[in-house]
Amino acid sequence: MIDSLFDGYSLELFTPELFLVGLALVLLMADTFLKKLPKRFLGLAGAVCTLLTAFALQDEIYALLAVVATGLTLLLSFDYAKITNASSNESGTQDGTGEFYILPILACAGISAMTKATDLVMLFVGLEVLTLSSYILVGYYRRNYGSVEAGVKYLVLGAVSTGILVFGAAWYFGMTGTFTLSPTVVAATFLVNDGIAAGLMMAITFLLLGAAFKIGAVPMHVWVPDVYQGAPTPTTAFLSVASKIAGFALLTILLTPFLSYIGATFGYAHRIYTVLAVIAALTLVIGNLGAIAQTNMKRLLGYSSIAQAGFILPLYLQCGHADFDAPYVPFYLAVYMIATMGAFFALAQVRIQRGSEEISAFRALGKTNPRLAFAITVLFASLAGVPLTGGFFAKLSSFITVAEASGFSHACLMCWLFPIMIVCAAAGFYYYFKVIRMMYWETPLEEDKPLSIPPVTGIVLAASVAFLIVCGVLPLFTGPMF
Repeated sequence: MIDSLFDGYSLELFTPELFLVGLALVLLMADTFLKKLPKRFLGLAGAVCTLLTAFALQDEIYALLAVVATGLTLLLSFDYAKITNASSNESGTQDGTGEFYILPILACAGISAMTKATDLVMLFVGLEVLTLSSYILVGYYRRNYGSVEAGVKYLVLGAVSTGILVFGAAWYFGMTGTFTLSPTVVAATFLVNDGIAAGLMMAITFLLLGAAFKIGAVPMHVWVPDVYQGAPTPTTAFLSVASKIAGFALLTILLTPFLSYIGATFGYAHRIYTVLAVIAALTLVIGNLGAIAQTNMKRLLGYSSIAQAGFILPLYLQCGHADFDAPYVPFYLAVYMIATMGAFFALAQVRIQRGSEEISAFRALGKTNPRLAFAITVLFASLAGVPLTGGFFAKLSSFITVAEASGFSHACLMCWLFPIMIVCAAAGFYYYFKVIRMMYWETPLEEDKPLSIPPVTGIVLAASVAFLIVCGVLPLFTGPMF
């Protein structure tokens, strides 16, 4: 039984993941035995080696995105080291802080392994490697009440979502007799009788609820604002991009057997189609309404993450393709990842040098740090979907997918989902540009000194701005990039 679960897998297939695990072990040994080595350099070494893994994952888009997100998180941790040391141990020491740079690498290995899964067992193993690492990262600042509270909330709600996912896997196995996710298996099961078909729909319902936790979609979104605010800033950045990438990779793998050509042929895909549309609409509304009232930048980015998930979900509303793969999802995730990570790099410097994560801490950056303010403007403009940025084409792809959706109740979707998306996109301009207004329209106070931008942060912000502008201009001449 155990051997059959791993048929089709080989060590060669998991070479990048084994490299990441080996890298984590090497860094752990260095942290243990090289006591005089500054711990922040573990993050720098981990970032460089992790990003090198991207060359082996060029054909695996979700794993590639996860590796880039992890590398950027480690670079962010490099500049954030002083706060990490002070908040996780006795002031002035570095003992026990090296793991902070190792856990994201292990989580990345879990994401990468998960994206290669063809059955629920491997899917669950990879997901749990990510989840367990994330639990520790969220509560890492053990001397900080907010971090401990966030860690407990994330642990409890994460355990509930894991239970729901396992329950769905049990239903799937009970209905099909296998853990393999295959359109043929699903179609054959639906042909047995209506009772078995109902059980299989129950299975996919629970599996989708488990995936909703990772992407921060309704009704599994309640953890996002509190955990984002309480967790260390590098951890929040990691959750907002890497965890979301993992969630949408999971969603793609789960939906493929049901929304492929076979699924559409047997007529049950429309039920999932409806559920996805409703979840997308609720996620958009709750994410945008929650973001409007926020004054804390991390909570704002938390609700922004929920709202962005609401725009990504409609990209799955395309039934009837022989090889269902939601082609626009990776492009949207790439643009979202770069814009969000750039925002967290800027936030980290504001937190370090001005001692606050409130939106008001960005006051008058347009006058004191014009280049930094310009970079932040491009990042938030992309998140809002302003033309000539990558975010515009990302959101446009979501609107086009809904407008061209074939299959179930196309007219119905156009009547209610499309208008909701338009209103929510407009609402996004308000809270994203609230930050821009704070930078350019507010008068600097006496204590608002210019920020000193470290080289790593400057390079990342410059590269992020260039990427978003290229993604916003290049499609005008070449067509879709994905």
